[in-house]
Amino acid sequence: MDMRFSHHFIALWIGLFLVSGAWAQDKPAPNYKPYPEKASKAQVEKVPEEAAPSFSKPMKKEPQMALKARPPTSGKEPMLNLNEQNVPLKEIMHQTSKLDFYDCDGVVAPWFRQLLSAEMNYFAEMVEMPFVKGEFCVVSMGTSRSLAPGRLSIHLYPSRVAMQECVVRERCPAFRSVNLLPRTGNGVYRSYFLSDMDRKMIAQHCVTSKGKWHPDTTCYTVD
Repeated sequence: MDMRFSHHFIALWIGLFLVSGAWAQDKPAPNYKPYPEKASKAQVEKVPEEAAPSFSKPMKKEPQMALKARPPTSGKEPMLNLNEQNVPLKEIMHQTSKLDFYDCDGVVAPWFRQLLSAEMNYFAEMVEMPFVKGEFCVVSMGTSRSLAPGRLSIHLYPSRVAMQECVVRERCPAFRSVNLLPRTGNGVYRSYFLSDMDRKMIAQHCVTSKGKWHPDTTCYTVD
């Protein structure tokens, strides 16, 4: 589908966001599949700073249930509803010193939310995490005090209670997020991060704008 951290990321982010058309692309590539193609060679990145270094890679199983979903691959709306400064066009629902949170309703296009949920469930089934429906969803944006100012991420939760616990009380025993990375002339990459604190498990995957899957890595190392 044609849609539009590393030490150099903060410097690059401002430049990348000047490509305002990236967020408005909503037509998929002709060969797009509901789930990303597996890359022939995957790059492996170190565990990000926010994850405990003692976490291990999970045992993976072949997804079965997640493959039954058939999410839309495009829609009339742009994937995100943002202003000229790439800030969500909605009031902040919760704020911390490093992140501003917005309700996904009115910000994330319904078709794009369904696509993200389907991809997230595909990766979740691989590590035996519960599915999400996309109903309980927030968008976060990094403030000037964060490690990545301006970074937009989408967080998915299995229930309203889990969402409130994580966003408001910062208690997130299980975590599912998608960092959106605009690439000049190459759409928007989707960097998935899943974690389970009880199991000391993390999983990371990158899906390019054309649906190519790079397992066991983030999009910050993928061209």
